[in-house]
Order: sequence, then C-alpha cells, then structure tokens
Amino acid sequence: LANSLPAAQPLEVFSFTIRKADETDLGLNVSHCEDDKVLCVEGIRADGAVESWNRQCSTGAKPENVEKIVVAGDKIICVNSVVYDPARMLEECKEKQLLRLTIWRGKGPLPEAE
Repeated sequence: LANSLPAAQPLEVFSFTIRKADETDLGLNVSHCEDDKVLCVEGIRADGAVESWNRQCSTGAKPENVEKIVVAGDKIICVNSVVYDPARMLEECKEKQLLRLTIWRGKGPLPEAE
C-alpha cells in the first residue's frame, strides 16, 4: 500500500510564527548581498528561538512539521509584513518578539510575495 501512495513533494515555501523569549535572540546567522532581496540562512546558533523551533519540529506531535526545520541555505523572504527588504526584515527580527517568518527553499526566480 505504501508504494501506491504519491511521494510527498518537499516544501518550497512555508511560514511559521515564532516568539522570542525575553533576553533570547532569534539565533540565526544570516547574510545578504546588495542585490539580494532575501536573507540567506548561514547557520543556526545554539540556545536561540529558531533552534528551539527546530527541536520542537523534530520531536513534536505533528510529523509534517519536520519539513519546517530551518536549515543553512534557506532564504527568508518575509518577516511579519516586510517582504523582500533585507534591512527592514533584520530590524523586525531585532525589534519584535513575535515573528512570522516565510522561508523559501526553491530554485530559480523568487516567488511572488503574498
């Protein structure tokens, strides 16, 4: 029966909401070039909010959340309502505790902003 089920397509774009605890940062190392409209995830730092999110996804009750583990190479295209503006997305990450992140793993042209 398992062989007759269609293979799950990997997520190319996904969003999630994360809350930074007091005195905790997001825990992401990101970069962006002048021409980029995205923040590229370079690494996940220990004890940050994203590391907690990843741990929750890998051990949580929702198996579909495993695909939402943030990894190096992911591209952040939106933070809250700020889309394709790296400088402003970084400001949101620093200033706000509640963050809605949209991640893109696709290849080719950037997806349309929602």
